[in-house]
Amino acid sequence: MDEFNDFDSALFGTWREHAAYGDEIVMEDVALAGEVRAALETKSADSASSPTEELRRLLNEMTVEMREQFATFRAMRQSAAAALTDGDDAAQKLARADVKAATDAMSLIVRTLEKVDTLQRQLARDREIEAERVADESGYEEAVREVDMLINQRAQEIFEKRCLALGIDPGERGGEGRHQSQPPDTG
Repeated sequence: MDEFNDFDSALFGTWREHAAYGDEIVMEDVALAGEVRAALETKSADSASSPTEELRRLLNEMTVEMREQFATFRAMRQSAAAALTDGDDAAQKLARADVKAATDAMSLIVRTLEKVDTLQRQLARDREIEAERVADESGYEEAVREVDMLINQRAQEIFEKRCLALGIDPGERGGEGRHQSQPPDTG
């Protein structure tokens, strides 16, 4: 029975949508900070929550409620334990039943809190994996754009070198500046 006396239900807290590292960022411009917060809150209020975000909130609500229930059953068990030493046999029998019921309920709450915590951890891992996947995808698209740009730059350099080698101004429009006696370049 003493295992629940040392149990701290506050260990099972609520989870944020995104991991927070370090202290909150403090903006020096208080007016700007208020405007940014209002804009962000308006934007987030307009968007619909994802099922994952709704599950995270539900698990947080369950955690808070179960912590409160744990405290209630702990208090009930302590008051029933005090009644074990006082009173007649019927009162002691009832007190033992209350202690057992409170202990069983507390045990169930602890197991449920552990399950909720496991789900929250899995959701957090899934969010991190998704964020990495999205970052990788956008990184891939950015890399493709950069390679395409490099190919175009190199093609332009080669074109300009060939034009200069043939005595053509690369900035002129097609056909202008060519000697009529030269055949068109087919290669």
